[in-house]
Amino acid sequence: MLLLQQLVLITVFGGTAIVHPVVFADDVTEPAIVMVSGMGERNGTINTTKMDVKTTTTMPEPREDECVHHGSGVASVISPYNVSTTIERVLDVVRNAGFTVFARVNHAQLAHDANLFLLPNEVVMFGSPAGGTPFMQDSALMGIDLPLKAHAHEDTDGVVHLSWNEPSYMTTRHGVSADDAMESRTTRMTVMLEQLMNEAVKGE
Repeated sequence: MLLLQQLVLITVFGGTAIVHPVVFADDVTEPAIVMVSGMGERNGTINTTKMDVKTTTTMPEPREDECVHHGSGVASVISPYNVSTTIERVLDVVRNAGFTVFARVNHAQLAHDANLFLLPNEVVMFGSPAGGTPFMQDSALMGIDLPLKAHAHEDTDGVVHLSWNEPSYMTTRHGVSADDAMESRTTRMTVMLEQLMNEAVKGE
């Protein structure tokens, strides 16, 4: 759980107050406001007053079944499985849903082959020409982001994340028409992806 602390430094020179906020994260639970009431020009002394304030903000970690939208066009869920098993489960659910799997890339293995180290990191590409083609008919550049992708990686804390591109981000990025038909397709794709990814990380 991350604690955000705030230290505010207020300096007063010539009757003018200047606020200097600093935000930092650590285990300190009692941040303070430090007021500099004046600086002696002759001897360089500073008069300060410290006041305790309640500014701690608690940010809860996401649950395993909670979809997180990162604001960068990527959504993710936490997987209780390792990366390889997570990807295998993704492959199972997308195939069972009738999608074609086009590729699987093991970035960590490729890094190892190049004598480099990378934490477990894999991506799969899957889709349906019948579902994806209308988007590319509207905007050919959608072909950069299609087929759909599911990406799993392990972070430095050993937590596995399953992530995918949000359809609304892709359609906005490539200027896909905002008419009712395309918006309906985008909504269906969004719901479908979230359902599939949640199914993949569901506990036994």
